[in-house]
Amino acid sequence: MKRNNLLLAFIIVTQFIFSQSKEREVVNGKIISDSLDVENITVFNISSNVGAVSDFKGKFSIKARVSDTLFFQGLAFVSKKYIVTESDILAEELEIQLNVNINELNEVIITPASLTGNLKEDIRRIKTYELSPVDVSKVVYYEDARFSKGTKITTSPDHFAPNGSGINLKAIGKQIGKWIGIKNDPKKNATRVMAERRLHDIQAKSFADHMKERFSYQFFVSNLKIKKDDITRFLAYAEISSQELAEFLKPENELQLIEHLVKKANSFYEETNEESILLQHEK
Repeated sequence: MKRNNLLLAFIIVTQFIFSQSKEREVVNGKIISDSLDVENITVFNISSNVGAVSDFKGKFSIKARVSDTLFFQGLAFVSKKYIVTESDILAEELEIQLNVNINELNEVIITPASLTGNLKEDIRRIKTYELSPVDVSKVVYYEDARFSKGTKITTSPDHFAPNGSGINLKAIGKQIGKWIGIKNDPKKNATRVMAERRLHDIQAKSFADHMKERFSYQFFVSNLKIKKDDITRFLAYAEISSQELAEFLKPENELQLIEHLVKKANSFYEETNEESILLQHEK
């Protein structure tokens, strides 16, 4: 019995190692929806950190292998995760059904207190409350010995800022605190430090390198319609600041990053065509 358990464990581990070492293959798929267009749906392989976008027919191509998790996301659809199986790799086309994201409005309840449209009637129905009058003759006054007599001013007027200039001492104190390293809020400081480190790591690579790591060659050629020889020039054209890139590279902003690349691809295509026409006229 013990030998059988060991043999079974060995087989499972061997299969797991084999599946992990197997190279990813291009999986062709199609997104289906009952009512809405399925163009520009984000298809993201969480396991390999590679993404793609569906075309106007809902078709997409992405590299994957067995047990990879694909994430489908669109503005008007319910997001969906799908684990790739062996049959998906062998299939000619993988079909994914997405459901429309329906936003239900809160129920509106009509009550007798609702407005009738008649201003006089509505004013009459509003509840009002009267304050009890105060009898000034019954108000009791108390004296404080500390303030009953005049307080002698011991500070020279010259000690104050001339002409009543409004110096923000609180702001100055905060700035001095920054200079000498005083921490006001440990949680905020930790968040700020982490954000600065993340930005520094992002700046260590070029925009083009980040995009090539995140998206496949197939994505640029098939989805964005960028020619193979123009990919480097396009990435330089679509480049953004490090701060913007840091926001786009967050997992929740994956869709916004792809939308940015799609818009840039459209304008890049138009400008490239205009340049080609001008060169032809010059010849």
